[in-house]
Amino acid sequence: MSRDDARSEVYAAELSATAGTSLEVARTLDELRAAATRITHSPWWPGVDVAVVAARADAHSSRARYREGRIEVRFAAGQKDMATLIHEMAHALAGLDAAHGALFRRAHIDIASAAVGAQAATWVERAYRAARLDIAERCWPQPSAVGGRDEHGRFVV
Repeated sequence: MSRDDARSEVYAAELSATAGTSLEVARTLDELRAAATRITHSPWWPGVDVAVVAARADAHSSRARYREGRIEVRFAAGQKDMATLIHEMAHALAGLDAAHGALFRRAHIDIASAAVGAQAATWVERAYRAARLDIAERCWPQPSAVGGRDEHGRFVV
């Protein structure tokens, strides 16, 4: 069994939680950097600094990696959205060794809450539970939820 054997299940649950929501609306790198900074400068954030950068032009997927004392989140073309930021920031919070396991899933829920609010966190948590994926206990301070809804009930950042 691989160290990241739940990856495809996590991706499927994440898609069911965010498909068609404002979390998939394209953002600029500056908007994504600002959102990452809001999270990492919150009093509850226990992790390392996070840098948001563009991936190489030929990159097909976004990723988080440890580089020079911080987590670097690289955004591939076509993936510059809040759903991707939340996913990659969850790797930064849980630690890259957590892969897509139960601790990552806890971090994913918490980052969704911190980034855009409790409703998005509920969507992610419900999707994981519907997929029968375990969610670890939180081992960092509880984040405070932010964000709100516009006049159409859509999340705004």
